Amino acid sequence: MKIAMIAAAVALAMAAPATASAEAGDWIRQSLQQVAGNPAMCGVENAAARGTLKRFANVKLPESGKVIVVNIPSGVVTAYDNGRPVIESKAVVGGAKTQTPELDTHVTFVRPNPTWTVPQSIIRRKGWIEKLESDPSFFDTNGFDIMVGGRKTSTADAAANPSAVTGFVQRPGPGNALGVLKIGIENDQAIYLHDTNDPGKFESEVRAASAGCVRVEKVRDIAAWILDVPTSQVDALIDGGDVENLPPPEPVRVILGYWTAWPDDSGRLRFYPDIYNLDGKGASCGGGDAWQQDDSAEDETPQSDGPRFVPADAPKPPARPVPAWTEYQVR
Repeated sequence: MKIAMIAAAVALAMAAPATASAEAGDWIRQSLQQVAGNPAMCGVENAAARGTLKRFANVKLPESGKVIVVNIPSGVVTAYDNGRPVIESKAVVGGAKTQTPELDTHVTFVRPNPTWTVPQSIIRRKGWIEKLESDPSFFDTNGFDIMVGGRKTSTADAAANPSAVTGFVQRPGPGNALGVLKIGIENDQAIYLHDTNDPGKFESEVRAASAGCVRVEKVRDIAAWILDVPTSQVDALIDGGDVENLPPPEPVRVILGYWTAWPDDSGRLRFYPDIYNLDGKGASCGGGDAWQQDDSAEDETPQSDGPRFVPADAPKPPARPVPAWTEYQVR
């Protein structure tokens, strides 16, 4: 009886936004409200819906123009063109101690073959001044210029007087931590989107491992879309050693949000791990598992044009009226 009641409630939560014709943000809020306010919903799923509803309260998703949306818990970047997802990519976001912030901003430039100015927080956390004394060859091997008062100095001179060192800048190249592309976005926290020299982390189930910036698997495709050129042209710029900051020909908005519950394009409410522990506790389940699979549920999935944060080529979950946990089972 309990399982059937929950299945029916979730089916209602899925179906309502699927037929909504309101602005995209209202579509999403309606879906979340169905779960957050439903007494049959409880535990981490209820907490995810409530937390996302609160954090999404003032977000407006434009229905026209180009918009890049990063859902931090899902580790997915979606490029929207006039309200339709055109590119979906895995992403690696900040870890629990180096969290990616929520932002509403815009693209400032695309830079092929970027340099990487190492943040002071990383220098301190990784003990690079001490490393300069113990293993100075590390910086030569990995292509770093060592800065003293804004000027480059030799590794030998820096190692002889490490307390004078003010920064490290990694030159462009295959070992650069930003990979071969950087997408600058307006903000005061040194956050941007970029390629990576460590693509293996895109295969992780939970992709929270960066120092706060967002690594993007399909960064070449997204950069080409921003610049309104073929991906082959971006490849040519990279291969040709171009290092110019290229402004987008039209505004491209960028929204970074922390949303642990989200309706996908089928109307199914998906849940993502609360990697920064921001959701708090949901309504009490009163014993038992409120999210047991109901194999007798009708095998139908509502259709909609709603936003999604799941790559289009990802396996579809079973089409039953129960929420689908994405990336890993949090329980």
